[in-house]
Amino acid sequence: MDNPDRYVGHIVSLERNLFQRLTAQAGRAGFIPDNRFLVAAANRRLHKLVCYNADLRVTVSITDVALV
Repeated sequence: MDNPDRYVGHIVSLERNLFQRLTAQAGRAGFIPDNRFLVAAANRRLHKLVCYNADLRVTVSITDVALV
């Protein structure tokens, strides 16, 4: 399993299925997000990343992202 700290400060994209679900939810709220997120924080114990883009914040598993 990757070290979550190596992602902090980097741009990532979400896995396709996860991003499609996120897009569907955001579309109902009136905006369509871009699939580029800045990783702001990492939780080593849970292997989760806190990611931001212009419109929203998401917490995702390391396995759901790819470095850009």
